Amino acid sequence: MITNFTIDLSGATFEFFTMNRVNLQLFQVYVLHEGKKQRFHMQFNEAGAFYIANKQVCPEIYHGLESTFSDAILKLGKV
Repeated sequence: MITNFTIDLSGATFEFFTMNRVNLQLFQVYVLHEGKKQRFHMQFNEAGAFYIANKQVCPEIYHGLESTFSDAILKLGKV
């Protein structure tokens, strides 16, 4: 089963919400950035990793954490 989870990185808390309870496929990620709750998506690709699907809405400061987010989903997203 695919599950939601929360991680703390770089002084911020990221909440991962699955969009598919059967397969690791797509997550909405929420983070409080500069006093506003921001949402972006992490999507599974053919290479077997997750990537930020809509980088224009993800705060640029977090773009470098893309592979860390992917690793977190692969480790914590499936029960």
